[in-house]
Amino acid sequence: MANPEDNPPLHWELRVSSRARHARLQIKPYGGLEVIIPPRFPRVQIPALVDRHAAWARRQVDHQARLRDAIQLPEQLQLAYDDSITPVVYAAEPMTSTDDLFAELSAAPLVVEGRDQTERIRELRDWIRQRARELLPPKLREVSKRTGLEFARVSIRSQKTRWGSCSIRGHISLNDQLLFLPTSTVEYLMIHELCHTRELNHSRRFWRLVQAHCPDYRRHEAVMNRSRERVPDWFLLDLYR
Repeated sequence: MANPEDNPPLHWELRVSSRARHARLQIKPYGGLEVIIPPRFPRVQIPALVDRHAAWARRQVDHQARLRDAIQLPEQLQLAYDDSITPVVYAAEPMTSTDDLFAELSAAPLVVEGRDQTERIRELRDWIRQRARELLPPKLREVSKRTGLEFARVSIRSQKTRWGSCSIRGHISLNDQLLFLPTSTVEYLMIHELCHTRELNHSRRFWRLVQAHCPDYRRHEAVMNRSRERVPDWFLLDLYR
C-alpha cells in the first residue's frame, strides 16, 4: 500500500480568465501549479480536476524545482534593447580580477549587496525596472509623436503574461522585461498599444490601424510570440515565486 506521505497534497493557485474556454492546469515557470478557469466554471469541481491530473502535476512541479535549484545568477546584465552590458559584482563574495572586463565594457559594475539568492534577484530586478523607467517612457513618447497616437500616461510593471496593455482611459503599461528584446520589437509593441487608444479591441479596424503605422507587423508578432525565451531564468524565478 502506498504511503500517503509519498504524495503530499498539491498546492495550487487559482486564476479566473475571461479568455479561458475550458478549465485547465498549467505549470508556471519556476512557480508551481496554477488552475485556470472561465468565470462561470463551478469552483466545487476544481479539486476533482486537480486530482485527475495529480500525477502529471507532481512530475512537472518536481522538474521545475530541479530547474530552480540549478539557476545561476548573472555575471553581467545584457540588454538587447540598447545593446548594453553591465558587469555584476556580488559584494558578499570575494572579488575576482575583473578590471580588464570593466575597462573593455566601459561600464561601471552593478554592486549587489544581497547575501542570498532571493535578495540578490530582488536587487537585480530593481535595477532592470529602474533602467526600464529611464528608457521606455521617452521611447513611447517618441513613437507617439511619430504616429500621432496620443496616450494619457505610462507606467512600468513586471507583468507575468503581457508585454504591455492599454486601458480605456489611455493609460499604457509596459513590461520592464522589454529591455531584453530588440528596439525594433519594442517599438512595434508600443505601436500596438498606442493603436488601442483608438480601437480598444482586436477588430479588423484595429489591425488596419496597426498596419498603417507598421506594415510588417506580422513579422513582429511572430517575434513577440518567441520573445519570452529571451528573458533570463533568474528573472522569471523571482517573478513567479
